Amino acid sequence: MNKYQGKVRRRRQNLLIVEGKHEKNKLFWLIFKCFPEMAIDIDDVWIYGTNIYLLYDDIVKEYGEHWVEENDDIDLPFVISKKQFPDRLRYKEDFTNIILVFDYERHDLNFSEKKIMEMQSSFIDSTDMGKLYINYPMIESYQHLCKLPDYDYENRKIPVSMQPGKVYKTLVESESIIGTGVDFPHRVDDLLEYHFGVSGENERQECCEKILNISSECEVDVAVQNALQGIVDEQNLQTAKYQLINWVKKQGYIFSNQTYWAFMRDILKQIIRHNICKANKIQYDQYQIEDALYKENFQRLDLIEILNEQNRISKDEQQGFIWVLNTCVFYIADYNFGLVS
Repeated sequence: MNKYQGKVRRRRQNLLIVEGKHEKNKLFWLIFKCFPEMAIDIDDVWIYGTNIYLLYDDIVKEYGEHWVEENDDIDLPFVISKKQFPDRLRYKEDFTNIILVFDYERHDLNFSEKKIMEMQSSFIDSTDMGKLYINYPMIESYQHLCKLPDYDYENRKIPVSMQPGKVYKTLVESESIIGTGVDFPHRVDDLLEYHFGVSGENERQECCEKILNISSECEVDVAVQNALQGIVDEQNLQTAKYQLINWVKKQGYIFSNQTYWAFMRDILKQIIRHNICKANKIQYDQYQIEDALYKENFQRLDLIEILNEQNRISKDEQQGFIWVLNTCVFYIADYNFGLVS
């Protein structure tokens, strides 16, 4: 058992521990930009770099194999910082809230119903040891909407036999209407850097912000021209301008008189709504939720019960299936339900 007792520190920030780069660099980057009320910095997101089953093993190494039975007070920031940057140890006393975002990944060789259930049952309070959000089957599930609204999402599931994980990623890429919107700011940045030779990061960021803040069709021509002026050389200016105008129009946000950020905020709210309804179906066998009962239905969701059901229906490797469900987007609703209602 770990005997460490940390010094009392001023709890001053949130910490999100995520499995991979997509979670930090795309999803939560987008969430924090679209919901500035959350006031969370992207540097408060740590990439663990591997799955929840290996995180469980790291906890065992530090606290012993009976950490659950002994009800140990697990200090995850310490466990992770000791492994990843031992010269800069951090402790849970440093943070006001700790959030964990990991994939279910039944296809993984390290998968263990016991381990993942113990993790979900232990990490239930963000203000204490942390709160765990599991994505089924993987993080990409937040993009697995084929239209908006997507009434087929109620029954969307994947067979357990769909392995490895990249097969599901490919499926989502082929079916999603969300992915292109999520990728758009990064595509604009890549276009400026690699195709039009804009090497300055600050210049690209300023240009991207101007493009993403265009909010009407009538201003798009002048706005893109102004954004590129002095950034892209004159020889390539018109080519860059018309390519970006085409991209902006394909994204569609200007046609609803919204900036990209306002448009994607609405998309994220719809993603959250679909997943709250889906979680309600998994736990209570009811998908449709009346607006007046939206918050109440969200608050009664039990992530442990949802995991238990996912474990039950996915036991059979040949006939079993996994409900497609993303719970990490619930973090926005948990933070402030008013942001999504």
